[in-house]
Amino acid sequence: MQFFRNGNEGYRSVLDPRTKLLWLVVINVVILGTGFTGVDFILRIVSAAIPFILFFLIRRPRTALLYGAVCAVMLFTEGVVIPSTKGIVNMIVVMAVGPFSRILVGYAFAFYMMCSTTVSEFVTAMRKMRVPDAVTIPLSVMFRFFPTLAEEGGAIRDAMRLRGIGIGGKRGGILRQLEYVIVPLMMSALRIGDELSAASLTKGLNAGRPRTHICRVKMELWDWALVLLGTGFLVYMLVIR
Repeated sequence: MQFFRNGNEGYRSVLDPRTKLLWLVVINVVILGTGFTGVDFILRIVSAAIPFILFFLIRRPRTALLYGAVCAVMLFTEGVVIPSTKGIVNMIVVMAVGPFSRILVGYAFAFYMMCSTTVSEFVTAMRKMRVPDAVTIPLSVMFRFFPTLAEEGGAIRDAMRLRGIGIGGKRGGILRQLEYVIVPLMMSALRIGDELSAASLTKGLNAGRPRTHICRVKMELWDWALVLLGTGFLVYMLVIR
């Protein structure tokens, strides 16, 4: 069974977008709702390991290693440091690590989902789930908005470097240098949002009629296995626990 394929945008996971959406919900429910001991901590480790494995499957080893290192430190702190401390020290560690660790895993899986899912695959999956266009169109625009905005941010940094402007340098002060980044980035965000919305409407996403698709979106055996595992996690979190 293939776990990835090579396309025009690099390696993409062949997991169905519906499986990814389910696990995005599962991971956030587990990470936000579990504690640091017993079965809860085991579920946190399993949930944290899933994005780590999936990054390798889409040929992003650097991202996987960086995420794995940060996540390992967070899990070690939650599983060892927090239970062994008391009083004010425990409170400081929990306040410093807790919020970050609860955001990290969900953010990592969302990043994997955007890297491994094309807009066509996502729209096709939404159509198969009978999701209204009022939900599908904004989400499809979002799938292209953040990657495009990241590219614009890279272009702004290159332009600043070309002019000898760097964050933390002496030219113009830090506030002025932040202005050089934030103002053009905000203008780019407005322009990108308008352009992507127009592109979505041009492609007929709001036509109100069934659309044909050339991409193949199908639930495979691996998808069903993950769906069953994710359902088990949700049953434990929402019923048993």
